[in-house]
Amino acid sequence: MRRPTLIRLALGGAALVLVVVSGAFGRAEPIGTYRPLLGPDALTNGCYPLADGIELDFPYQVRSDRDLPTGGGVRRRVVLQWDELSTADLEAALDRSLRAAGYEPAGPLAWAKGAHSVTATVSELPDRPEDSVVRGTVVLHLPSTPLSSTDPVCADPYSTKRFPPKPREFP
Repeated sequence: MRRPTLIRLALGGAALVLVVVSGAFGRAEPIGTYRPLLGPDALTNGCYPLADGIELDFPYQVRSDRDLPTGGGVRRRVVLQWDELSTADLEAALDRSLRAAGYEPAGPLAWAKGAHSVTATVSELPDRPEDSVVRGTVVLHLPSTPLSSTDPVCADPYSTKRFPPKPREFP
């Protein structure tokens, strides 16, 4: 055999050995958990619960939560994205959740309980694929609730979804 052929065979054999044993060196072992652990839901973590014991009975993710000054005092604005339900089913679930907390209908997507009121704006995501899990956005205007826990998680805006306001930029 010629020398170049022997060298090629030796290199090919070495490459084959490296491929076979490479799984044991320098690679992460797959353990099936590719996402970080998520903290508790921003509305149920004990930091800023919803007023009057309101519990939402539909799948959602909290996008933001903040208190805003209004002419009549401070109101809470919670922005959610809802999953899997049609708009009609979502609106029925909102109605059930608020009625279970003692609120009575006060108009389309509006409820009242004594001096407290809740309103909702519901909008489907435009141009979403048919197989999309997230279906739309719900903006709730509610009575404000104070911080209810000293747990360190309550200082994390990613846990509470109460992000600091962005500074205004001027041209």
